[in-house]
Amino acid sequence: MSRTHYLARVMSSGDLATRPLPPYRDTYPVLLCDGSGLELPLQPFPDNRMAIALLMSNQTPFAVEAHLVPLLVELARTFAPEAIVGIPTLGLDYARLVAQQLGFADYVALGNSRKFWYGDRLAVPVVSVTSPNANKSLYLDPALVERIAGKRTLIVDDVINTGSTAIAAIQLLTLAGANGVGLVVALTEGYAWKTALDQQVPGWSEHIKGVGHIPLFQPADQAGDRLWVPVPDTD
Repeated sequence: MSRTHYLARVMSSGDLATRPLPPYRDTYPVLLCDGSGLELPLQPFPDNRMAIALLMSNQTPFAVEAHLVPLLVELARTFAPEAIVGIPTLGLDYARLVAQQLGFADYVALGNSRKFWYGDRLAVPVVSVTSPNANKSLYLDPALVERIAGKRTLIVDDVINTGSTAIAAIQLLTLAGANGVGLVVALTEGYAWKTALDQQVPGWSEHIKGVGHIPLFQPADQAGDRLWVPVPDTD
C-alpha cells in the first residue's frame, strides 16, 4: 500500500525516551547527534520484502530542515572546509544552507542533467537506490571548477546508503583538482556504503559523518501485517 501523505517531525529527547521498541508499523524514531530525534515514515519497497525510513528533504516541514541544518553545520566545521559541494537532488538544499551558514559566498551544486556547454571530462555514472532504473550521471559544470580547485572541499548530501552517488561525487572532485576532505549527511543508512567506499575510494569511509543513522528494515513476520524490524547488521 502506498503512503497517502508524507509526515516527518522533530522529536525531543523526552519523546525519544518513550519511543516504541521494534517492531515498527508506520514510522521510525531516529536518534540524532544532539540527543534529539527525527520521526520518519517507513516506505516499503514494491515487493514488500524491505522498507526504508524515508527522509525527503524537499517534502519535510521547514521545522525539520531548521533543526537538521545547524547540526550539519557543526559537523561541517570539523573538516575546516574552504568550499561546499552539494549532491543532487535532495542534498542540494542542505548544501546551500550549510555553505551560507558557514559564511561562504557560494557553493557548488552538482547535477544529474547535462547542459549543452558541458564536456565529457566532468561526468561520472551513478545508480541511485531511490531511482534504481534511471541511467544517470553526475555532472560538474566546468564553469564552477575554479570554486573548488585546490581547496579543502566538503561534500554535503541528505542520505548515504549504497555509496554510489558519494563515490561519483568524490571522483568528480578529483577530476576537478579539489582537495576532498569529507562528506557530511543528515543520515547514514546501513553500512553497505562503507564497503563500497573502501573498495573504490580507499580511505574515504573514515571521513563520513552523519547527524543520525537509520537501519534498513525487513518484515517482522510472514503475516503481512506491515510490521518492520531492523535488518541485522544495519542498525
